[in-house]
Amino acid sequence: MEFIKNHFVTDRKFYKSVIAIALPIALQNVISFGVNIMDSLMLGQLGDLAISGANLGGQPFFLLMMIGFGLSSGGSVLIAQYWGKGDVSSIKKVMGISMRFVTVASVLFTVICLAFPQQLMHIFSNEPEVVEAATQYMTTLAFSYIFYSISNSYLMSLRAVEQVKVSTCIYSISFFVNVFFNYCFIFGKFGAPRLEIRGAAVGTVLARVTEFILMLLYMNFVEKKVKFRIKDCFKFDTSLMSDYVRHSLPVVGNELMWGLGMTITNIIIGHIGQVFVAANSIANVVNQLSGVFVFGVANAAAVLTGKAIGAGHKKQAQRIANTLWAMVLALGCCGCVVLLCIRGPILSLYAISDEARAAAYGVITVLACVQPSFAIDATSIVGILRGGGDTRTAFAIDCGGLWLISIPLGLLAGFVLKL
Repeated sequence: MEFIKNHFVTDRKFYKSVIAIALPIALQNVISFGVNIMDSLMLGQLGDLAISGANLGGQPFFLLMMIGFGLSSGGSVLIAQYWGKGDVSSIKKVMGISMRFVTVASVLFTVICLAFPQQLMHIFSNEPEVVEAATQYMTTLAFSYIFYSISNSYLMSLRAVEQVKVSTCIYSISFFVNVFFNYCFIFGKFGAPRLEIRGAAVGTVLARVTEFILMLLYMNFVEKKVKFRIKDCFKFDTSLMSDYVRHSLPVVGNELMWGLGMTITNIIIGHIGQVFVAANSIANVVNQLSGVFVFGVANAAAVLTGKAIGAGHKKQAQRIANTLWAMVLALGCCGCVVLLCIRGPILSLYAISDEARAAAYGVITVLACVQPSFAIDATSIVGILRGGGDTRTAFAIDCGGLWLISIPLGLLAGFVLKL
């Protein structure tokens, strides 16, 4: 019993704090999973080509999302620590810096995707029909980049000051907007034109615009803790820039290298053929379900660890880390069981080829087996290390495994051994 008290948190208030932060984020992840599974199921009714095109056409957005997550996460490390000190003025400055950076990145990505769509998609596939489908999807989706980047940066910053319910509410509304308009524009329902794969992108754009509008309304009329406003983005105070860069650069580098690594992985898969692209896309969507609560706890770890460090309670931060490791290990084991149980029923809902279904079944099985270690990794990297300010170690662990092991083996298996 003494060992538990010395190494783990036993205060009930702590667990209430974890639930208060993790549960809304987990619900947000469930909503995101719901959007992705509905998109996947609707496109799945059109066959392997539609799923493959949407998957590859979404790769630039995935890379932008990783960069935005890195910029906002780096800012959140500082915000959580300033929140522990009660320094609201510095929090507003950090939020302004994050917002400016993500806006510039989203504008750059939008211009590149609209100016060179065919060239970008040829990187991912050498099949003309897949390139054409992916181009249709990407050139429409690109109009959502700016709206998503700004609203996501703001909502991620609010998590660091323990305001997490608003993102759940906004993404809940966005879910229904996305699903409704996807149904309308993919299949041509309720008087809308039948756009098929492009229709899925139209639904996503309308959902992102909805999120942006709701974010602005909350920012200007509801939020009272920080009182950040768009005008704060134009206050160029450089006093915190060095701290922001020091904390954010490793995180941005981490997410950028991770995003590039996953992009290379998708290039390898894209050149194997559309059947495996479709299988991998479906498997990754299903895999999101097992991680919804893990990422909720990981985000709670970042906030609570950063708050403890900011308040000067280092021993408490270590106890928090130990406690959350135990929690996510159990969640990872549960995630493994869930994936193994649902892989068959979920795949039966897709109108895909037998070859794609068999490949997806195998990928989901592999993903299920790594859930316990994934849970520890995610909580350590996204939560504890970043929350404690040790972003360099997080970078080394996260990208080292990807670039030194996963990608070389992927290139060997895909291009040399032709597996």
